[in-house]
Order: sequence, then structure tokens, then C-alpha cells
Amino acid sequence: MPRPRKSEEAPPGAPLWTQTYGDFMSLLLCFFVLLFALSTIDVARFKEVISSIQGALGVLEGGPRVLQPSDIPVPKPPTQINPSGLVELKLAGLQREIEKKLIEEKAISPEKVDIKIDERGLVITFLDNVFFDLGSADLRPEMIPVLHAVADVLKGIDNSVRIEGHTCDLPINTPRFPSNWELSAARAIAVLRYFVEEEGMSPERLIAVGYGQYRPLVPNLDEEHRRKNRRVEIVILRGKEA
Repeated sequence: MPRPRKSEEAPPGAPLWTQTYGDFMSLLLCFFVLLFALSTIDVARFKEVISSIQGALGVLEGGPRVLQPSDIPVPKPPTQINPSGLVELKLAGLQREIEKKLIEEKAISPEKVDIKIDERGLVITFLDNVFFDLGSADLRPEMIPVLHAVADVLKGIDNSVRIEGHTCDLPINTPRFPSNWELSAARAIAVLRYFVEEEGMSPERLIAVGYGQYRPLVPNLDEEHRRKNRRVEIVILRGKEA
């Protein structure tokens, strides 16, 4: 009779399948750690996860750790640009655009216009009798192309625009203009009406102001200084509000 076979004994140690299972769990852990690393790091949540992993691996509190939460660099938010800096950049761009438009029109000599940025915004100053004859508030026809060039730029933005009229200290007393207050205000209004009636600009964005002789650029010592003080300023304000 054939001798019965002895049953095969299991090899000593853990079953072989535990090795594959261990490898699988290690890979799975690495996968979740990778996902966590690619996400936005929240320091409090990160400490909780580290503590959970340490607990699962049997690492005691206070013992040596493979990784300390303080060792993980926390990404800093991108540097914020100051809002006032953005406004300055916008105004500087508008300044270049208006200068280019006026050069293309060739309707005004450079010494008759000054464009600068100050605390009010972008200020376009038309000096002397560019728009008006002495003692008049009627726009000179040859200056219409200049206003048209400025309006082309103004229509592309939503800032409020203030038109300021200024005179020198020479007194005026006519039925139409009893004082320099009325003359300066009428000149500002004439420019405003052109923007609204001829260029189709929204009147809600426009303000007309007459300062008379009370905001001179230079002292009214002679006729040369008075010419500088007789001016119209178109001020592109820094926002939508006046």
C-alpha cells in the first residue's frame, strides 16, 4: 500500500500575502501624502494629520519624529499691489495716451498745454488764451480738435472728470460776467457742454467749477504771469466720485 503523504506545513513567520498588503498600504499612504502636499497647507490641519499618522504608526507623543510640522514651509500669499499704485499706473498710462493724441492732432503747441499727475488726479492744463479770447467764454473753433482728442481718451474710462476755470486778477464787469467768478465758471461750463453735446459723454461723470482769480499758479505780477493764470484745467479724478 502507498504511504499517505504528510500534509505540508506552513512556513514559519507571517503569511506571504501580508507583504503585498503592506506594500499596497505604503503606496496608498504615499499617495495621500502627495495629495496633501499639493493642496494649500493649513498649519492647524497639517498638525492634526501628522498627529493622526503618528498615532496610527504607534509613535508616542514627545518621542523622536521623522517630520516636524515646523519643518514644512508654509507658502506665503503673493505680494499685494497697493491700490494707490494701481491708480498711479492707470493715470500714467492715460497721460501717455493723451500726449500721443495731441501730438497726432498737431492742433496745439507744446508750450500751451501741461499734463501732470498730482493729488487730484491727471491734470491737463491749457494755458493762456487756448480755448477762449480775453474776456470771452465762447470756444474758439480751431480748438475743437484738441477737445475732441481729449474726449476720445475720456470716453474709454469711467473716472469722473472735473473741468476747472481760472482767470487772472484783472477785474471784469459786464452784463454777462459781473466778476471773474462768472467768467471762470462759464468757461468751464462751455467745455463741459462740448463734451456732453458734441462728444456724447455722460453728464453724470462731469463737474464744472469756476475758481475766478483765487487759485493762481503764480503771483499776478505782470502780464506774463497773468497769462499762466488764465487757464482751463481738465482733471481726470482718481475714481468715479468727485
